[in-house]
Amino acid sequence: MKKMKYGYNLIKPAAVQTQLNILIQLARVDGQYDRDERELIEKISKRYNVSREELDEIERNPEPIGDLRLLSLDQKIELLYDVIRLTKIDRRILPNEILFSQAIASKLGFRRSAVQAMIPLVSDHPSEFINYVSIKRKIAPYL
Repeated sequence: MKKMKYGYNLIKPAAVQTQLNILIQLARVDGQYDRDERELIEKISKRYNVSREELDEIERNPEPIGDLRLLSLDQKIELLYDVIRLTKIDRRILPNEILFSQAIASKLGFRRSAVQAMIPLVSDHPSEFINYVSIKRKIAPYL
């Protein structure tokens, strides 16, 4: 698997829209969709070769979040990592962001406590590489 600067790019194309939809909803959960959150979502969308127009369409037409249990373990971890990275992007984690993240963890099949366990593993600096093996080892027991 090719290591990438912002992740392992494990999400399959069919699930990319779902992932971006989740991240956009999370960014809006506190009533503010700030520049740092938008920039991170744009970086993630570029990772999957999603055009600006496609991202704008997802933003304009958010969809309900369905069951995410069909994703592979690697895909679940990558998605949860991106969710937590987005909660930390402004260097403050609000209670409603934690609740949203826990709901996503639950939809992925993780126990809600996986969010608290993963927060210290997620870097605040988007230029750092992800130590995916370590994260997988520490988070897999929460399934």
